[in-house]
Parts: sequence; structure tokens; C-alpha cells
Amino acid sequence: MDEEKPRKKSLKKRINRWLFLNVGPYFLWLVSQFVGRTSKWVVVDAEKQLAVLHSGKPWICAFWHSRALLTPFIFKIEGGKRVLVMVSRSEDGIFTARALKLFGIECAFGSSTRGGKEALADMKLKHKSENIALAITPDGPLGPAEVMKPGVIALAKETGLGIYPLSYYAKRVTRLKSWDRFVIVHPFNTIVAMAGNPIYVPADATLEQMEQIRQQVQQEMQRIQDVVENWFGPNSKRDEIPWFYSRVSPWTGKPVWTRPDGERIYPQVKIE
Repeated sequence: MDEEKPRKKSLKKRINRWLFLNVGPYFLWLVSQFVGRTSKWVVVDAEKQLAVLHSGKPWICAFWHSRALLTPFIFKIEGGKRVLVMVSRSEDGIFTARALKLFGIECAFGSSTRGGKEALADMKLKHKSENIALAITPDGPLGPAEVMKPGVIALAKETGLGIYPLSYYAKRVTRLKSWDRFVIVHPFNTIVAMAGNPIYVPADATLEQMEQIRQQVQQEMQRIQDVVENWFGPNSKRDEIPWFYSRVSPWTGKPVWTRPDGERIYPQVKIE
């Protein structure tokens, strides 16, 4: 019996794939820019973290997969540091890499399911040779959602960089029915963004210590997640935590920071 030849994808599927990989990234970039530039940002307890961004010092940013829409926008608006992000070796990963390229963000291909060790090695080498900042979604690419995987801890141990958890939420959002309940932020909105306290991993940390630090990062990411998601509700901590407004110019993309009392401030914050 002759072997069956693999069926070619239908013309409709090929067209949809081409649109997804070639038009989709531009659409995602436009949506991110439109949402980010038409919204008011509330920046929570993050002046020191933003100072690190604006200083050009490298760091490792950890953010949940569900918050991937606006995180590249934040990277480029607040500081513009060169960033290398880990993305999966899949069609979705190709899509993501092409979208990130529009923000000027570079990619290392790999994930917890395929090519993760190689990607982490690439990120370590790139940081060492070019002093580039690094970013990972530690629950990607397939979950479980908001559960920290150990790769970011290993990367922090080998590079000596601090892990900065990052999250955001908004007054008006749509949550997709995906595995991560991806957050779509509406334009003309109020967006709350928060960076957690940096966490370091000693170069001589044992496996037991790395697991303890993994749990610590998990808890810190959950803490800031709770703050931003409850900012507009009865459990808000807006009276307990310092914050300021950030308006991004629709024309230049540059932020202007203003305290709640109306005092205008600037990104030059002293780093201790």
C-alpha cells in the first residue's frame, strides 16, 4: 500500500497563517501604543524601580503571561533599556517575536517545554557581552497560570541580577477565556502598574535555597497582583502605598509624572 502523502493546508488556513504572522504583530503593536498613549497611568510604589530603568542598569523582569500586552510598552516608555525576552519555539512565539521587534525588543527562543536551557544560556551570554536587560514570563508558555517556574531563579543566580516582578491592571479590561485569562486593556482608561521589590539569588545558592527564593518571588508577584487588581475596589491600598500619575504623550511617547497633589516630578530619582 502506498504511503499517504501529507495533506497540504487549505488555502484559507495558509492565508490565515500568513495574516497572523505578518499582519497580526503590527496590529498588536498599534493596539498597545493606542491603549498606552490614550490612558492615564497610576504608578504604585515604584520610584526606585523606575530609577533603575532610567539609569540604564540591567535587571531581570518577571511578569505573568496574562500581562504581556502592555509590558513591552512599559519597557520602552519608561527608560528605553535594551531588553532580551524569552519566547517559545512555536508559531505563537514567532508572532510574539515579530511584535516585540517593533518595540525594539530582542528575543531568545525557548521555553520550559522546549529549548529552555539553550535560551537561558543565550540570555546569560547576551547579558554578559552586551549588558542587556532580561525578561521572562515564568508561567509561560502553557502554564499553569501564575505559577513560578524555576528558570528565572537559575538565570538570576548565574547573572547576579535582581529579579523585578511587574504587573498591571486597569479600570476597564476584558479577560479572555484562555489558559492564562489574558488581560485586554481598553483604551482611554486608567491603568495601574506596579513593580515589586527586587529579589537576588546568591551565586552559591543551593537547590533548597533556590526553591525558597522561588517561593519568595511567587509571593511578591502575587502581592503586587493583588494591589493592582484591587486598586479601584473596596480593598484598595491607595491610602497606604505611595503612588503617582504618569501621562504618556500621544505624539512623543514620553511620560510626564505628577504626584496626586498636582506636583510635577521627573524620572531622576536617587538610587540608594
